[in-house]
Amino acid sequence: MNNQTNEFKTKLAIVTGGSRGIGKEICLQLAKQGVNIIFNYARHHKEAKETQDEILNHGVKCDVIKCNLNEEEQIINFFKEINSKYKKVDFLINNAASGVQKLASELETKHWDWTFNINAKAPWLCSIEASKLMKDGGSIINISSLGSKKVLPYYFSVGTSKAALETITKYLAVELADKSINVNAISAGLVETDALKSFPNKKNMISDSLNNPSGRSLTKTDIANLVIFLCSKKSEMIKGQTIVIDGGYNLI
Repeated sequence: MNNQTNEFKTKLAIVTGGSRGIGKEICLQLAKQGVNIIFNYARHHKEAKETQDEILNHGVKCDVIKCNLNEEEQIINFFKEINSKYKKVDFLINNAASGVQKLASELETKHWDWTFNINAKAPWLCSIEASKLMKDGGSIINISSLGSKKVLPYYFSVGTSKAALETITKYLAVELADKSINVNAISAGLVETDALKSFPNKKNMISDSLNNPSGRSLTKTDIANLVIFLCSKKSEMIKGQTIVIDGGYNLI
């Protein structure tokens, strides 16, 4: 079945951290809509190539660029390369995230700096650079998490960085509105991906996340579908919001 719509066909999306996990699913679901894809990776070249091949199977273009989002110069060069080839971008999904799972009392300043560079500074810089290429307007979507508002074990650096990201979302939404650029965030509940491997309490987190009114786990596709909606014209009047998607977990 062809799910492409004229609204999305031939549009161009940048997805940070698109080689695996939630980022990969966002890339694939956008590709199914006819969106051309650019995504970055930092270390996992083999996975990036495999993801690129899957995206190309949907009949769209896909470029993969190595870029360490912890380095400002690499971010600038990332967008210079995109500009030289495409000149124009429609969507930016700031999905890439990192962090060190430690208590506040155990965290070192280098852990804090690393986490904030990837989770807050990079999305800010990427948004500014992408907005310069959104010549006909566009959408910027920041992927956050429930840890921005709910205290989670070993989540101090990530949770505080995601809270910063949600505030960045609000400021950019106002600043970029006159360029017809919508900026929103998605606060996602727990999704079982490789990223969970670094959490000391992984098993408890997974079992706890099932305690929600929907009666099932949140999936990568659930999040990707919300991304597609926020990229669509139907979401035009949603600006600067953080939309929670967790099956109602945060309500109980």
